[in-house]
Amino acid sequence: MFDGKAVCIDYGKKRIGVATGSLEMKMAFAKEVFENKGTEKAAEHVVDIVFEYGASLVVLGYPLNMEEGEKNFMMREVEKFQKALGGVLPKEVEIVLFDERLSSFEAQDVFKDLREKGIVNRGTADDAYAAQVTLQRYFDRL
Repeated sequence: MFDGKAVCIDYGKKRIGVATGSLEMKMAFAKEVFENKGTEKAAEHVVDIVFEYGASLVVLGYPLNMEEGEKNFMMREVEKFQKALGGVLPKEVEIVLFDERLSSFEAQDVFKDLREKGIVNRGTADDAYAAQVTLQRYFDRL
């Protein structure tokens, strides 16, 4: 079972949001947003973050449909990214898919006041905050 540090990824075709956190504190923090320059380059960047942070778990936000049924385009893209990550991460780093439904909306809502006060950036930062929301939900379910 996972008992250390985690990195969470909010995967998008244009941008990828990253959050970090630890099970000990059960708290997640937005880390960064980077441009998605292709699956391989994105996977390599995530590996760098995992090593830098010392994470033993990668939580990939999984955009489940609101209604059950066929997989949507982004679900398939996240699965491809999961496979690419699995090919470059050490085997001891676990990768899990975790429901990220509505995380972007929740992140926008939670950080609305901070954006209005100019404390956080509008737009691209939302991807990192969506990753933070997803990772926090993951911790809350443990």
